[in-house]
Amino acid sequence: MPFPIIEAFLLQPEEGKKGKIAICTNTLAPGMVSNEIPLDCRSDITALGSLVVNRDGAERMILNCLSHPTIEYLILFGQETQSFCPSTNLLSALMHGYADGKPGNVITHGRGVAHQYPSVAPHLLENFKKRFKVLPLFGNKASKDIIQNYLDWLKPNIPGQVYECVKKILEKKEIYYDSLVELVSVIAKQPSSGVTAIELDPKDFQHLQPPIVELEGEDSVTKVPFEVKAEGENIVVNLDIKNQYLTIKGPDSFLIAYSIMEHFNKHKLSLTPKEQLLLGFELSRAEMELRSDVKFSSLVNSTCEQTVREEILLAPGTILKADKLFYYKIGIKDDKISVQSMAHDTCTSVFELRAKHIAPIIDKLVKENRFEEYEQTFLHRADVGIEAGRAAIALASGYSYFQDFRNLFKLNKTEFPLLVAEGDSFLAVHQKIITALYTKGITAPHADTHKGIMRDACILAIYRKSGESLKHFPEIYASGTLNTSAMREQYKQQLLQKETDAEYSYGNRTREHFGFDQLQKCVDALKANPNQTIIIQRFDYNEDMSHTESEVKDAQGNVVRTRVEWTHDPCLTHDIYFIADNKLHAFHIARAHNIVNAYPENIFGLRDAYDEFIAKALGLELGDMFMLSSRGNMLLLTEEQKAKKLIAEPAKPIGELDKSIGPIDLSRNFPTKGIGVYEAQLEERNAMPTHPAIIAAENYNSKNLVEKASNYLKKRGDMHNNPILGTFDPKTQTVPGNLAFFQCNQRGGKLHATAVFTDGNKEKFAKDVEACNYLTTQYKKTLGLPLGNLAMFYVPVR
Repeated sequence: MPFPIIEAFLLQPEEGKKGKIAICTNTLAPGMVSNEIPLDCRSDITALGSLVVNRDGAERMILNCLSHPTIEYLILFGQETQSFCPSTNLLSALMHGYADGKPGNVITHGRGVAHQYPSVAPHLLENFKKRFKVLPLFGNKASKDIIQNYLDWLKPNIPGQVYECVKKILEKKEIYYDSLVELVSVIAKQPSSGVTAIELDPKDFQHLQPPIVELEGEDSVTKVPFEVKAEGENIVVNLDIKNQYLTIKGPDSFLIAYSIMEHFNKHKLSLTPKEQLLLGFELSRAEMELRSDVKFSSLVNSTCEQTVREEILLAPGTILKADKLFYYKIGIKDDKISVQSMAHDTCTSVFELRAKHIAPIIDKLVKENRFEEYEQTFLHRADVGIEAGRAAIALASGYSYFQDFRNLFKLNKTEFPLLVAEGDSFLAVHQKIITALYTKGITAPHADTHKGIMRDACILAIYRKSGESLKHFPEIYASGTLNTSAMREQYKQQLLQKETDAEYSYGNRTREHFGFDQLQKCVDALKANPNQTIIIQRFDYNEDMSHTESEVKDAQGNVVRTRVEWTHDPCLTHDIYFIADNKLHAFHIARAHNIVNAYPENIFGLRDAYDEFIAKALGLELGDMFMLSSRGNMLLLTEEQKAKKLIAEPAKPIGELDKSIGPIDLSRNFPTKGIGVYEAQLEERNAMPTHPAIIAAENYNSKNLVEKASNYLKKRGDMHNNPILGTFDPKTQTVPGNLAFFQCNQRGGKLHATAVFTDGNKEKFAKDVEACNYLTTQYKKTLGLPLGNLAMFYVPVR
């Protein structure tokens, strides 16, 4: 039996092929955990994997463990949160099983979200419980009672030495790598129990990995009593049904299908199942012609007459009822259209259809007829046709497709774009940047490889009149038991809190780390001179982007390797404030930014804790808030579905915006105020220019920041976002050459740079561009990579 039997991202050390230990690292990188384990203990570790998806990940872990021939111990390591607690739920499942009378294998006393294993049948959970010794070595303060009860329950089933070791470790305040190494060493001394793999029936995990049905055949044309065409900005549908001549038009395929369904239900009209699927395909074909300018051949031969038609009005909205029996997952796999026919009942068979062309798939769907008969069956079939049609068009045209995402786009693996979005509400702007990032961002592996594939871009978001536009934090962003108001207040207090026990906190870096409160310093400075630009900096160029090395020795005292530990550096690095038109404008910078999950709290926290604090102290109205995410990313493995959900959420229409504060394209003209932006191809510049920022960056408190940043990338990996540089010194409040922020790293095989200068003007422009070219050339010399693009900002133009 192959391992893993179900697709999973696992680290399988070569030396541990016959080991008896597997380690679940929760959200930690498996490679990082593996590096902390001495070589003489690694031969007993056969697999390490993280749980990046709550329920689905735990199910895959259980089934893959059952398929392995030697694993006996599963160590649950790492950290959990209140809502993400897969390790806690596994302990509850082992102790208490599934709740009686609840469908979907709901875990008794489960916690957080998705505490159920629909794809792990009771007999498989029982086999897992009998075979594996699951050892809790994870942090979750809310689960202490469950962990203690589990340890008492587990005691009779594990060797005494192992039990005592786990018990001692769990009594510690914090669990670190040394505890994991200690437990691995104890387990390594235990004799093997001679376990064997369990033969699994593919039906047992079909919902995680449905059996594939390959379909042959070409597209063909079918006679139908309707026609669909793109006309102007609308999709137009004509239907001839039971001597009724109907027409409907609109820009959205799904809303048209919904409106036709309502009309058909009201007047007892119908199309055959195949016609419903074909109607969906034709709607998608016309929609892609309008939205993406992609044309595709029709699959229908219309029998519609040329006559006067009754218009079906578009429904004002949709009230959806889900099919209680079946659902579909649609995509492109192995250069074929993929349609997974899934069932809510885990006992019902499922399958995945794959074909080069859409017509064979439609014929198979008609034959199988896996749609519940209810009032919205028409809509369900049409929607499957819409989605499968878009996948077929994307495949044939060389575009990328994702289910429920209404645009086609080319997968970008080479270009690192600058994306700009603006609006007068948070949701509207957030939707814009997620959509732009999803469709235009570069697709690449995350520098932390366990996070999988990401979309990445340099992103500038503008929240106009932030005092008003950021008043409302939509409840769609609520997390766990906290509503958005509570989240907002909690994060505000975190950003204002001076004290910290951690390596860093934003509040401490802003208000204490450099020996004074930068917020108050900003207020005092702007009161004294409202015409100046003030920088708040949380990144410490001397302490951050650093590492320590220590020797790791075996039991005999021999050095077996060198342990490298990197600093955890602030992501929200700078705030820049200036006054224009009697308003306080803010320009915030993040060196790295998770656009889906971390972003909302960051935006509201910065506005509430810092912008509002300064504006109130100055007696000013809040102006525009700019958020520069120098490296803004979306993790496809864990965030794609949430991103699509946010995109689909209704947002307030954007009103008329005052754009007088920019951003202005500096390649076209130079404003006299506001934010300037300039994009260009970087050029090699070997001769050192006479620019104050270069001199300061190469001798910043006796450190050469250019060498430090580029060497960091060379040693750790050239895609990492940690190293940045600048010339602002919070302690002296000086910024030679006005270079507040500079970041350079690799995307798509090239070095791309982001630079932010304060108080820019036309006279300094050429020199500033020259300085950026020189700095990036120094990175090129260290990393040996070609130059890409420069995104340069003036904050503000003076």
